[in-house]
Amino acid sequence: MIINFTVLPLVLMIPYIWNNVFTSGNPFDLITNAYFETVSGFTTTGFTFITSPESLPISLLFYRSLVEFIGGIGFIYILVAFLHPNHDLGAYAEAFGIAKLGDNLKKVFLTVLLVYTLLVVIFTAIFYFLYPPPNLIIASCTAIDVLTGGYQPNTTPGISIFHVSVLILMLLGSFNFKFHYSVFRLKVRDILTREVKLYLEIIAGATVLMAILAWINPFDSLFHVVTMLSSTGMDYINVGATPAPAKIAFIILGLIGGCTFSMAGGIRIERIQTLIDAIRKKDNKPDREELKAALINVIGLLLLLFVFSAVFSTIGISFLDSVFEISSALTTNGISMGITTVEIAVSYKWLLILAMLIGRIEILVILKAIGGRSILSATKRFLSGLAKKKSGRPSYTISTP
Repeated sequence: MIINFTVLPLVLMIPYIWNNVFTSGNPFDLITNAYFETVSGFTTTGFTFITSPESLPISLLFYRSLVEFIGGIGFIYILVAFLHPNHDLGAYAEAFGIAKLGDNLKKVFLTVLLVYTLLVVIFTAIFYFLYPPPNLIIASCTAIDVLTGGYQPNTTPGISIFHVSVLILMLLGSFNFKFHYSVFRLKVRDILTREVKLYLEIIAGATVLMAILAWINPFDSLFHVVTMLSSTGMDYINVGATPAPAKIAFIILGLIGGCTFSMAGGIRIERIQTLIDAIRKKDNKPDREELKAALINVIGLLLLLFVFSAVFSTIGISFLDSVFEISSALTTNGISMGITTVEIAVSYKWLLILAMLIGRIEILVILKAIGGRSILSATKRFLSGLAKKKSGRPSYTISTP
């Protein structure tokens, strides 16, 4: 997974270099800018150094969104799944983030591709008539951008059919694939899982809170709550100009993220649910492995956010603004305070690239890849020590398979 997300952008960035869309005179700057733009799309973050996307050739504009779609749905992994022997697909599906939804896992993987393609087709038709001037390529780019939560189309304030359509597609992109699979198979009873219910409850509560903190109307509040939770990154109220309490709340919403195996980034609702279940100590209490995995991801994300923000603040901005910018990268959100531009120093660009990659790949996968058993076991022992101090019970060590 790490190789795919780091090496593939080296190939996918060639059109940006060939067309020199950043008018970079220095070859290293050109490569950095092209790699940044490609990683941003491939991880569905949506940061961009292109100030006027409408000035791009229509083919390159579509290519930019296509890279986003390939990275968002994990197209590479779907292809790899068909090369796996059937008896190995169970473990592969678990690593991919899909619960076993059927006996034929290859059919499940194919359905992933079909469902999201169908959503793009449907909303391309909708946006073709709602997003003036009518242009099929622009409409398809808009559908992909909203679904994957990457680059944002130009959106003006207001309440219209277009805004409602965007809101619905952002929600669909942030629901997990089990939700879409259940809808596709007409299994109505399986749609509202505990994860989806908690997600909707957070949206409802946050909408009321943000309307008060940012002093905006309920629809604008709902729109921007969903755009932060779903990692879509569309904003038309200028989030950077909101009061500090609202800005902090937006950061928290971005960190929470959407459902597991969705287009959204962040901690993910399932991990939030795991931590809630562990605290309540009632039914559905997670086992130790599930709890440790959730804690590693949450604590690791927060630690990286603090360290990266401290480094990024040396660019000459407040720590709060730095936290917002880095959290936007780590959660693959892509909303910028106006700081992430092509003019920033190369070192800060690579810091953001690293943050985007970590946010998309996730902490636990990286720990397993670079440290194998040693780092992961050490992290688990550390968390076990914390549990021992808190409970007074002997600690335990679970070996990594």
